[in-house]
Amino acid sequence: MISDSRIETYSFSCPQEIQGQFNFHHVVIVGAGPIGLTLALTLERAGIPCVLLEDDHKVCEGSRAIGMSRRTLEIWDSLDAIDEIIAKGLDWKGGRSFYKEHEILNFQMADDINLMYRPMFNIQQSLTEQFLVNKVNQRPLIDLRWQSRLLNFEDKGDFLELTVHTPKGDYKAQSKYIVACDGAKSSVRSLMDIHLEGTSYEATYLIVDIKLDTNSPIERRCWFDAPSNPGLTVLMHGQPGGVWRLDFQLGEHEDVNESLKDENIILRIQSHLDYIKEHGDWELVWRSPYKVHSRSLDVFNHGKVIFAGDAAHLMPIFGIRGLNSGVEDAWNLGWKLAQVIKNQSPVQLLDAYSYERKKVFLENAALANRNALFMTPPNAGIRLLRDAVLSLALGETVVQDILNPKQATYVPLRDSVLSVLEDEKWEKGPKVGEVIPDFKLLNPIDAKRTHLQKVIDLRTCGFYFVNDLNDKKVEADLKMLSAFNEIDLILISKFKILNSKYLNIVDPDLHDLFDMNEGGFYLVRVDHHIAARWRRLEKNLLKNAIDTIQGFHLLGKPLKKPEFIDVPYTQSEETYKLLGNALNGIESNNQGLLLMKLCLIQALEQNNIEKFKSNVEAALKDIN
Repeated sequence: MISDSRIETYSFSCPQEIQGQFNFHHVVIVGAGPIGLTLALTLERAGIPCVLLEDDHKVCEGSRAIGMSRRTLEIWDSLDAIDEIIAKGLDWKGGRSFYKEHEILNFQMADDINLMYRPMFNIQQSLTEQFLVNKVNQRPLIDLRWQSRLLNFEDKGDFLELTVHTPKGDYKAQSKYIVACDGAKSSVRSLMDIHLEGTSYEATYLIVDIKLDTNSPIERRCWFDAPSNPGLTVLMHGQPGGVWRLDFQLGEHEDVNESLKDENIILRIQSHLDYIKEHGDWELVWRSPYKVHSRSLDVFNHGKVIFAGDAAHLMPIFGIRGLNSGVEDAWNLGWKLAQVIKNQSPVQLLDAYSYERKKVFLENAALANRNALFMTPPNAGIRLLRDAVLSLALGETVVQDILNPKQATYVPLRDSVLSVLEDEKWEKGPKVGEVIPDFKLLNPIDAKRTHLQKVIDLRTCGFYFVNDLNDKKVEADLKMLSAFNEIDLILISKFKILNSKYLNIVDPDLHDLFDMNEGGFYLVRVDHHIAARWRRLEKNLLKNAIDTIQGFHLLGKPLKKPEFIDVPYTQSEETYKLLGNALNGIESNNQGLLLMKLCLIQALEQNNIEKFKSNVEAALKDIN
């Protein structure tokens, strides 16, 4: 039942530094996982050469981070790195949860067929990395160096001097910046003696990949207190190639090393497959333990050393936010780093990267921590409450928003220091800080079906909505806009504009989508986030917004570190949190007394004995 996956290996190739040639590098990226590879591709698209150091001689093994969000796919598409990934992976948009033998949740994520990609997409990280490596190897500005480990670095004032270990000996190199994309156990963090701060949960999961002969649908399945893992959770996901991912929560006192032994893994897997009536042939492909964390660096930018992905922050696996957030880190950082290297922006723009992405981490972590609190109760009190929710889910009581796993979606850059706050009333349309919606349209160049993000390049972009070409304001605006070489101008109209020197998208639906039926202007950053929007364009407003995007307004203004993001809870989530904290704060022998007192208070205040009687009967029915 045991099989080894076959992964391509890479031999060491001597860099010019070992041969005695001096080279100065703009950027050295440490770690050739999905985050480092995405950053290298982003820099390359911006015309910035970089060196990518990878200690290993191959990509990773196994599923690891398998769930890719729509936004991650859009980013890889913008980097022309999506074809092999899309051809191999699997779409999915929903799932089911079970308590014992009962189905208690069946959810579907919001979707729109006009968008380019579906809400979620499964593909093993080993495949993702391989396909991204294939793209990197085609780009001459990226120097991917296998079997190359960063030993140390020193700040020499204008540059960093690196010492790199290889099979052929150590060598010195110089770089303006180091970007650490070297994962949860970041060697760069260790060299700088800086640490992630936050929460580490007690829960440990055993993750296994199996090749299974089955016709089960591709969806997320979760079991609470199944006979195959009593009192704990099991997760299951489909992957390409007939491979299925199983996540088994381990018991509090269970020995991880014992659980990793072949005979114990096989017994655990077979027990669960028997329970869910999967009787097809199967074989074990890969296994790994996983510890649940919610931690981050205080700031992600440390002068000439910058952190991204798991090197900067760790999030619980629930909701699939880790890799997806890291890809957005790389996409966000890449264009900013390129602007600074080209002297088109002040170095303070890199502080904006740290500010924006730390705020996103805090919001992502707030959502992921809710999932973790439910999936892995940290104490007996919250476990008691979690079991009550699961039991209630068997009846007619609505607790679906607590059960829903809240899969990853991108987090808008709310109140970014690089955005212009809206001072007009808008009925609809994408807000400042959001990503432009990637809707289907006709390509203005070849008239073929395409999507909005595909017709814009990796530059600051302006959408000018033309409603009436005879309006003298339009003529004046276009003349004024021609002086702004920093932006690519796209005219969006309801009719073809003849003899236009600008790209012209003819699509009346976009006017309604952007709330621009009377005309107006959207300013869009390189990374597709909206920086400003106006119904009537003025030169001074546009100039101010462009300076804001490029970071010039940050000069002499140190950014205050974001420390807390208020993500509103639903009423049932708020109830769960309040009760959980209350139960956690008292001894177990007093928990029953607390719950009875709360029950009495709520019943007496409600003053509806028939409703209370009905609730008691429903609770008894669930328990029985």
